Amino acid sequence: MEITHDFPPFFRVYKDGRVERFMVANDASPAVDPVTGVESKDVVISSETGVRARIFIPKINGPDQKLPLLIHYHGGGFCVGSPFDVVTQKLLTSLSSQAQVIAVSVDFRLAPEHPLPIAYDDSWAALQWIATHSKGQGPEPWINQYADLNRVFLAGESAGANIAHNVAVQAGATGLDGLKLRGLMIVHPFFVGKEPDKMIQYLYPTSNGSDDDPRLNPAVDPDLSKMGCERVFVCVAEKDWLKPRGLAYYEALKKSGWGGEMEFMENEGEDHCFHIFNPTIAHEFRFFRVYKDGRVEKFIRPTQKIPPSDDPITGVQSKDVIISTEPEISARIFLPRLTTPPHKLPVLFYIHGGGFSFESAFSPTYDRLVRTLAAEANVVAVSVEYRLALEHPIPACYDDCWAALQWVASHAKGDGPEPWLNHYADFEQVFLAGDSAGGNMSSNLAFRVGSIGLPGVRVVGAVLCHPYIGGVEYDDTMWLYLCPTNSGFDDPRMKPPVEDLAVLGCERVLVFVAEKDHLCGPGKAYCERLRKSGWGGMVEMVENEGEDHCFHLRDPTREKAVALIKKIVSFIKLE
Repeated sequence: MEITHDFPPFFRVYKDGRVERFMVANDASPAVDPVTGVESKDVVISSETGVRARIFIPKINGPDQKLPLLIHYHGGGFCVGSPFDVVTQKLLTSLSSQAQVIAVSVDFRLAPEHPLPIAYDDSWAALQWIATHSKGQGPEPWINQYADLNRVFLAGESAGANIAHNVAVQAGATGLDGLKLRGLMIVHPFFVGKEPDKMIQYLYPTSNGSDDDPRLNPAVDPDLSKMGCERVFVCVAEKDWLKPRGLAYYEALKKSGWGGEMEFMENEGEDHCFHIFNPTIAHEFRFFRVYKDGRVEKFIRPTQKIPPSDDPITGVQSKDVIISTEPEISARIFLPRLTTPPHKLPVLFYIHGGGFSFESAFSPTYDRLVRTLAAEANVVAVSVEYRLALEHPIPACYDDCWAALQWVASHAKGDGPEPWLNHYADFEQVFLAGDSAGGNMSSNLAFRVGSIGLPGVRVVGAVLCHPYIGGVEYDDTMWLYLCPTNSGFDDPRMKPPVEDLAVLGCERVLVFVAEKDHLCGPGKAYCERLRKSGWGGMVEMVENEGEDHCFHLRDPTREKAVALIKKIVSFIKLE
């Protein structure tokens, strides 16, 4: 079934509208905790919208005891998570017991089925519902009898911290009778950066998903100084990719003119929401998670591999070759229908994408793509099977691709180990190409060719399709993890600097970016740096309007996918 939107590790959307979530909550029933004595139950806040909550109450010492009230908003990127899952149950049970508070965890409606700002509206409605208990006559007896509504606190983690902040600001800006907000706890908050967040754009259709939206970037909110509580606690984690945004939030609130007290804490050596996730998980990224015992769980299904074959329709033949046994590097070679007499053909060296950690040159997706390019561009195509991270940390994949290109070049005099390259390859017309992570590595190969040289080979051009070129914090943090020997966020392999681009060893570069791709901005920035670098070649950028990352791989028969392939073909043929 065709996928229209894919946002791992959160969810994907199919053409029929079905939403598949990768993070499925394991629900826990409300109960009395046998260790702490904390009791929980579920309540309906609005029968009209379906908004509910789970309430937690510690042991009560007497009928007259009044406890502070904590309102909690769960994290999960606005699209996953629940107050009813095991994780939240444990968190709120612990908080209720240790802080001696009544805790209310709000079950706001999730996007994309309920697009933002619905989650904000539900969360504000929940606070209003709490306020209806101010005279002891609200619908929930626990709140009527035991909650001190002059001591109300808001809290949330990640996207929930974003919501908690916005609720607190709304309370201060519009006012809310019946309760007194004493404090706000912002834990590992999600706010956006300068580059538009593609998932947020999808979840929040009326926002552009970037830092000019006050709900997503409090620094631009004219009501920030009206924060409706007396104290704010901000917590960030040292290894969290969102840490800079949490710091920016803290500084913006300090400078806003708000008159309350602030407290800041950094969790040294820890990652995003470490206190909530499974304690056996060491790291979690877009495509995979790593457990403390070394196990790797990939969110993407295992890659299917198919054998090489001859295509009777296009006449393209294919076969697999071993480039190196130590390390293990191989490739699939495609040979188009030959003319009589045969003549030399351009060489296309292709590097598949997959976040450096999945996919294969032997998968149906890339077999079909490179076979199509071989047929339509009339080239000998070499699709390299490099080693994947995590099992083989970066720079293994970069080194494998360079070794594979050198292996191809060893045929330039007609005496290499592979007959198809000896007989049919024109080494004066070599093209590099790749998509996503493969686009990154193709750019790196062009740099190596220009700086080190590749005897016997003339690299005419490079095609970078929706390349990953750094500049997106979440993905950059993953790359840094995959490359233990990295040199930080400015590592030249991840984010090629101007001085490297100035020596690219090819004459022309074609870059595709997709309008709805979260990598669109960095791709455009790459082209701009290349143009200003002093490199003497020609760069062309094509933007695929209305499309997302590597859309042509999911449905190659679509009109825009066919047009993308034709553009690559014309680039190779110099048309």
